[in-house]
Amino acid sequence: MDQANRFELHYYFNEHGHEINALVRNKCEAELLAILIEAASLLDIEADLIAEAYREGGFRDIWKFLGKNANSLTVLALIAQIIIAAIPLFDSESSDLEKELNQLSIEEKKLQIEKLKKELRESQIDPETIKQAADTVGKSLKIIKRKSNFYSHLERYPKVTEIGISALNDDFHPISNELIVPRADFSKFVLSTNKLRSNEDDNAIIEIVSPVLKEGRFKWKGVYDEKIISFEMQDSAFRDAVLLENISFQHGTKITCVLVMHREIDEVGEIRITDYAVTTVIEKIDGDHTIETLQGKKYRHAKKLAESQGDLFNESANQ
Repeated sequence: MDQANRFELHYYFNEHGHEINALVRNKCEAELLAILIEAASLLDIEADLIAEAYREGGFRDIWKFLGKNANSLTVLALIAQIIIAAIPLFDSESSDLEKELNQLSIEEKKLQIEKLKKELRESQIDPETIKQAADTVGKSLKIIKRKSNFYSHLERYPKVTEIGISALNDDFHPISNELIVPRADFSKFVLSTNKLRSNEDDNAIIEIVSPVLKEGRFKWKGVYDEKIISFEMQDSAFRDAVLLENISFQHGTKITCVLVMHREIDEVGEIRITDYAVTTVIEKIDGDHTIETLQGKKYRHAKKLAESQGDLFNESANQ
């Protein structure tokens, strides 16, 4: 396989000329560089990037990879080329991003990347392994979000009719076919939502710092997993009992509860929790004294029943 040490992004225009809006170009460059850096990090490839003078023919941005291992740089360029041009398999209109992300287990992803690293050490690069590694690396939330940002910028700039992505050698010749993404496909990369599936801890322990003792949509404060959180008390039975002063609090009072954590990805692809909500208070704990709530008993009974039915179903399926 020929070696590549450069990466090219070619903007095709709907008119003659070699000019591009500087803000659009800079925004696209920032997202593309973030993708390259994240891919290199996931693949454990040491590579620095320097920008080179653009070439004519629409508008071509070129970056040169600097690193000690030529094979690794070639693989990085080829994987990045595939990643940026590959339309995501998930439905961009769906709020469930993890439908795509969970297709491969974490262990399977690690095995694929380790296989590629082994081939790099042995200087035996299988094109099929490169495709698999690109598919694996492309499932990174950071890369998915950065690609969404990249194509969102392009979608709002009608002058660009399509883009081309190439891996180039030291003579600026492509070592593989240029991958083209037409304008009609730009929207397929853009996420319609940043929301992820909510996480749920059905045995969360929260030390109450500040309960809400008056009506209104005020948030409680507590310590969960060694950090202060603000949360909405959605257990109406417990909330009403507090308002009626049937439940009191003292220093160190804790609750065992079902805690729902709403999540989304930010502009750089990091997962952040946007809100917490307690849907069921199972127990109230004051020192060594624990009181199970009525709704807590119902919740535990329903959970135990559901688990026993699941076990029965699995036993029947295995017979």
